Amino acid sequence: MEFFNKAKAVRLKSHLDKYLVADDDEQTVRQSRNSGASKKARWTVELVEGNPHVIRLKGCNGKYLTATDEAFLLGVTGKKVLQTVPVTMKDNSVEWEPIKEGYKVKLRTKGGKFLRANGATPPWRNSITHDLPHRTATQDWVLWEVEMVDISVLDNEYISSCASSFSSEYEYSASNTRSPSITHESRENSLQSTAAPESRRPSISTSQSRWPSIASDRSSQTSGRRGGMEFFSKAKAVRFQSHLGKYLVADEDEETVRQSRNGASHKARWTVEFIEGKNTVIRLKSCHGNYLTAADEPFLLGMTGKKVLQTIPATKMDASIEWEPVKEGNCVKLMTREGKFLRANGGTPPWRNSITHDIPHRTATQNWVLWGVDIVDICISDSDLGSSFLSRTSSFSSLPEDYTGSPDTGSPIIQSRRSCNESMKQVSGMEFFKKAKSIRLKSHHDKYLTAGDNEESTIQDRAGSSNNAKWTVEFVEGVDNIIRLKSCYGKYLSASDEQFLLGVTGNKVVQTFPRKLDSSVEWEPIRDGMKIKLKTRCGDYLRANGGLPPWRNSVTHDIPHRHHDWILWDVDVVEIRQGSPPKVSQSESLEDDVNSSSFRLMSPAFPNVQPGGLSDDSPRKSEGRLIYYNVADDYGNVNDAVEGPSFQFKGHGLEELTEKLAEETGLENIIVCSRNRVNGKLYPLRLSLPPNNATMHVVVVPSTSRVASDFI
Repeated sequence: MEFFNKAKAVRLKSHLDKYLVADDDEQTVRQSRNSGASKKARWTVELVEGNPHVIRLKGCNGKYLTATDEAFLLGVTGKKVLQTVPVTMKDNSVEWEPIKEGYKVKLRTKGGKFLRANGATPPWRNSITHDLPHRTATQDWVLWEVEMVDISVLDNEYISSCASSFSSEYEYSASNTRSPSITHESRENSLQSTAAPESRRPSISTSQSRWPSIASDRSSQTSGRRGGMEFFSKAKAVRFQSHLGKYLVADEDEETVRQSRNGASHKARWTVEFIEGKNTVIRLKSCHGNYLTAADEPFLLGMTGKKVLQTIPATKMDASIEWEPVKEGNCVKLMTREGKFLRANGGTPPWRNSITHDIPHRTATQNWVLWGVDIVDICISDSDLGSSFLSRTSSFSSLPEDYTGSPDTGSPIIQSRRSCNESMKQVSGMEFFKKAKSIRLKSHHDKYLTAGDNEESTIQDRAGSSNNAKWTVEFVEGVDNIIRLKSCYGKYLSASDEQFLLGVTGNKVVQTFPRKLDSSVEWEPIRDGMKIKLKTRCGDYLRANGGLPPWRNSVTHDIPHRHHDWILWDVDVVEIRQGSPPKVSQSESLEDDVNSSSFRLMSPAFPNVQPGGLSDDSPRKSEGRLIYYNVADDYGNVNDAVEGPSFQFKGHGLEELTEKLAEETGLENIIVCSRNRVNGKLYPLRLSLPPNNATMHVVVVPSTSRVASDFI
């Protein structure tokens, strides 16, 4: 509501940089890129008496933005949004609840759906519906930027037609600032007697402080966007991972920057420098001592997008080396002074792996400017780099910070301010292990981390009672937040440098017994609610993979940017340590009840037990899986831009699913297919369904179609 409490009129801009406009037919609403300055893009904000959490939006035609029950297209999700005049103002179809999402908002209907700006091909292009986005690619379709519109930019026609129905006669007179002052006779009495909702809003007056202009509102929005600094406030060095799973690296020529999958290289580390007097921008220094710079030189002649280089500026006041972090969910955008963004390009050469700064205008490239941020240490493998890396102190930096050595290996690690260390202690997961002699680790797939019988590999397995799922806990002398895990074969859980699959992110996790215990066998537990993450000394996390083979049941170490729950683990204490080191505040009585010679599974923290013996964390009965489907044409073509219908499926077998889809589509003799992620071709499902009630996207192919003959 903070976006609307002081607003008389607003404009709403979608993720496509188009504005929500009331069409001339006084019924439909749509998106338009060219009508942002038009009165059709302005919506008067009305507060709802007795409900401070919702608003109404009135268009220039005097009609309200309304969530109807009429389907936009027959047989697909999404219902129409229109301009209407409700029979009564108590009609909740004209009420919208603003929900803040970063510096944008979602507008939610009474039914729990969201105002959605559609893209893709007609008839979806430029349309507006209310719906629930279920696909990752459409999550930002319900996000809107709010621009508060100054009353001074409204023309006479707009003011007379859009003024509140509670207002009386207005008189306009130009002030010295060219901004019209608005007065009327006995307005206060009229407002107090007939417009209770309006009385909660500041009245229109000559005071410009009450009505910020579009320009001033943009500045306030800009300040609101600067929540991205939280990623860097406690960081000395970071890595940036693009949407392609590649890292921003400084090339060896000490001039160019590009993307690379080798995130463990020192070239992927960027030192963060803060700027005195500017608390919303940073500089990023490469391992070569040069700064990440937004150059003015085009990347390719005649194309948008300009080069990003490593340079040493002539003066510390050069704005081309300053980047403003803008938070976008779990990622950040890095914005230049000109309002462009650091962009990781894909496609064919010369675009592949290139870095430019640009403004993405297409829906398909919106995530090209999103970066995952990882705060990193200097790994032991980079010890040869340590002295040279640490010696490069900033000539501009106004916030000197200390470097110290790791007490266990002596390798240099970059430490932040004391508040960072205190913050790390607050999220430490060591309490799960302090009293444990041996443990089991259960992934989000309900499978256990298991030592392979070949005494080398590690996998996930549902057989938690197996001795291979038992890991002995060892503490590192002199370090209170690091552990080692030893398998039943006497080997250590190790984060190797070998790629799991060539050309993709994720390195192998294996069992080893090194001659000298190094940082590859050391893991830092980080608490996340009632679960933990196990972090390597290089900043990666122990990850339980899912999906199709060879990923299924595999274990790697990586930094996830989509599947954040894949790095979360439940800890089951198998054996209690006798005379355990340092006291732990939680579960003090745990040791009293357990005989170390017995095999007993216990959790380090106990859920709250509710009356009747049910706990808060007890698993709920499965409600089945969500199935999205599309019907292919004679040649197997499907419009992937349109999100198909869906239903809840509580069955377990492929045969049941086929019968259900035949019932939903009204077709007979169908073939249920999925799409190959590599080549995009359809293939029929012949075996069992994916485990764990995972959401499925399937394609229904009639057996009489031409493409069906390819499956025989």
